[in-house]
Amino acid sequence: MTKSGAKPDPLIARYLRPEEIAPVDIRMETYPNGLRVVSERVEGTSSLAMGLWVHVGSQNETSRNNGIAHFIEHVVFKGTHGRTMREIMRSIESRGGYLNAFTTKEHTCFYTWTRTAHLDECVSVLFDLATRPKFSDADVENEKAVIIEEITGLDDEPDELVFELFEREMFGKHPLSRPIAGSVSSVEHFNRKKLTAFHKKHYRASDMVIVASGSHNHEDLFRSVNRAIRHVPPHLPRRRAAAARFPQHLELERQFPRAAGQQAHIILGRRAPGVHSRRHLAINALVTIAGAGMSSRLNLRLREEMGLAYDATAFYAPFEETGTVGFYIATSIENQKRAIREMRRIAHGLITRPISAVELDRTKEQLIGALVLPMESVTNRMMRTAQNALYFGGYQPIEKDVEKIARLSLAEVRAEATRLFGDEKALMLVSVVPEVEEE
Repeated sequence: MTKSGAKPDPLIARYLRPEEIAPVDIRMETYPNGLRVVSERVEGTSSLAMGLWVHVGSQNETSRNNGIAHFIEHVVFKGTHGRTMREIMRSIESRGGYLNAFTTKEHTCFYTWTRTAHLDECVSVLFDLATRPKFSDADVENEKAVIIEEITGLDDEPDELVFELFEREMFGKHPLSRPIAGSVSSVEHFNRKKLTAFHKKHYRASDMVIVASGSHNHEDLFRSVNRAIRHVPPHLPRRRAAAARFPQHLELERQFPRAAGQQAHIILGRRAPGVHSRRHLAINALVTIAGAGMSSRLNLRLREEMGLAYDATAFYAPFEETGTVGFYIATSIENQKRAIREMRRIAHGLITRPISAVELDRTKEQLIGALVLPMESVTNRMMRTAQNALYFGGYQPIEKDVEKIARLSLAEVRAEATRLFGDEKALMLVSVVPEVEEE
């Protein structure tokens, strides 16, 4: 059992008051079949957020079955061997709670948010969804139409499309390049047999993590998990897939036309280290200074001073083994060239106009606020705790993250500016623009 909430050292106290962090009581257990459970009891809360996470996403797919992890996440809500579709929908909603799911390139998550009194039902429905799907032929066919509509509708969301295209270019033939929803052609070929085989391979005990955050008792959670665990397939050793390579040479600029619209959606960026890198925090700080919030360099210059863009932001999207970093803007077609020139100047300016100690101190406050403020939500707590369990295999007290931020040096952040933006030839420009009709 681990407790956090201890009085921080003077360095942490400069940025964080002890009363800002709710005391927590942590209990973690790994079952003989490999299932991991993290129970985070949070003092002062009155509800419960619970997630069942599976270490499977679009990066576990091939080009032929691209989108199958996302498809499974959808279709299990149509019915399981324990509940009909209507029973699933009512299981949590009729108790005033919330039930949902999502798929990323690396994980699938089913989660609930309820009053703590409904802990047993949360555990039961989450295990039902993850481990007892029916995959009836009728449900599979019906869901195809829904997913295909989602895929074809992406052209109407250029702010999302540009990021998908940027990752496709950055990652090349690596599985991370594939879209989470798949393609129309891949989805059309899904059937019960393919879904069952993929589910059997990836939905195993050792690939699952249960995380609960809130006002519950540990004993109640583990008793409920003990009852539900009989449905979890045991771990079966499987051959590790060969490591895929990233592109060695990238085109410096790619432009993708779309049917309609008045704006150009543009990304200037590159690959970056993943979540395990020691550079992770320094990159976060650099991106915050460059383009997170109204006071960032990118927003002040492009939006407030020049009026070139309504949306102007910097991003860092880390995965387990790699990531992406860059700038994103949405601007009118007539301002596109000016905006791109200014984006490049701002990127270079992170080196020629070195980040100051004042900027870094403001950024530390911003990073700590972005970490601490969401912790008033038990759902946000659950998500953070799950990410720590999935990527780092344990629990990380918030105070430890604050301490890392507090100790971040100016030299580390300036070094990242040079590494990431010092070579303009390492930056790729990807844009989604309206098609121009020839007169």
